[in-house]
Amino acid sequence: MQIKTILVATDFSEPAARAIETAVEFAKKFNAKLIVLHAYKVEIPMASPMVAGGYVLPDGFFEQLGQHARTRVEETASEIRTRGVDAVGIAVEQSPALAIVDEAKEQNADLIIMGTRGLTGIKHVALGSVAERVVRTAPCAVLTIGAPKSK
Repeated sequence: MQIKTILVATDFSEPAARAIETAVEFAKKFNAKLIVLHAYKVEIPMASPMVAGGYVLPDGFFEQLGQHARTRVEETASEIRTRGVDAVGIAVEQSPALAIVDEAKEQNADLIIMGTRGLTGIKHVALGSVAERVVRTAPCAVLTIGAPKSK
């Protein structure tokens, strides 16, 4: 298997940080390019009588959210570059599973690396799993990084 391009998904959480560390190791080993992707789509629930008419967001909320996402993902990519890995940061306003699969196709990724959150029970049934959806629909191999084993 030849690995030239690795896409690593991040939401800037601890599981994502572990995935990034693994991706950096793989990129060094295979001399691969690393694409650091953050999908930041915010789902705002519809207004209902239960919440007295819904939510009011400050002016420029989505623009600020996008700018913050782009800044953070580029900072992450920049830090990775200081470690000798060719890395690019990309932020997209899209739902995470779809963004990961779409970007993997667009970048012709050979491998996707991502963390898992480990939802269980009714939360998993109701919300599903981004990692599970990516594994089912990805155009390439997917490596998921779970929580560290407790001792």
